[in-house]
Amino acid sequence: MSESGFECLVNGEVSDWVRASDRGFAYGDGLFETFAVEQGRPRFWQAHIDRLGRGCETLGLAMPPQELLLREVRTAATGQSRCVVKVVLTRGVGGRGYAPAEGLSTTRVVSSHPFPDGLEELARGGVRARTCDLRLALQPALGGIKHLNRLEQVLAAREMAAHPGLEGILVNQEGFLISGLQANLFLVVGRTLLTPRMDRCGIRGVLRGLLLRDFKSRAELRRIHPGMLEEVDEVFLCSALRGITPVTAIDEHEWRIGAVTREMQEWFEARKAAT
Repeated sequence: MSESGFECLVNGEVSDWVRASDRGFAYGDGLFETFAVEQGRPRFWQAHIDRLGRGCETLGLAMPPQELLLREVRTAATGQSRCVVKVVLTRGVGGRGYAPAEGLSTTRVVSSHPFPDGLEELARGGVRARTCDLRLALQPALGGIKHLNRLEQVLAAREMAAHPGLEGILVNQEGFLISGLQANLFLVVGRTLLTPRMDRCGIRGVLRGLLLRDFKSRAELRRIHPGMLEEVDEVFLCSALRGITPVTAIDEHEWRIGAVTREMQEWFEARKAAT
């Protein structure tokens, strides 16, 4: 491991070299997952692996065995009490041209990174946000999966660099709210949980999926227009890494951190402890 706390495995070998002809590098032809790992235990492992498997099925990639990926995640996290591990799968090494050759071997890149600071403070005090000028394109074939093509998020992050301290909220080309820049979005009306549909763009987050499952009777998938922000009681962001983050403002709309958001934070802590 380097002094920066970075460990990387490529196809099970200690390395940070990927061939220039790898389709993940050349075309973004692949998927990724990001895990919080504590004491060698990846948080929400099965939910992440299930999403990775669905993405592999969508793209037609060969999914490596779970046992192999788990071993490599634990190897990358060795010696760190808490870290972030990123797993990247690409279609593998191929020639020039969009059409992939048959029989390519999936490339695995597993790397560890420092755990982000300040999450507890954000959970207590919340964040203020603004809607990004960038609009997400519609592509139902890729809607919901965590593929490697993240240029929209890169451009949105560059945009948000001019607004330090604010979270970015992403809107699609139809004008509907989709998500935060790094997390899924929930609106609270009374005790009902509303979250945007992810069938045409966006990422179906792991924690979003668990929340929808555990609060099925209270949750609804919606097309959410920004005008609905005037009618909601609370807003929060959720991600498997960052947990439940209250949102106290989006543009001119402001809210107090409410009881439902605190309920979701307690649920997250219990869910996290159970994995």
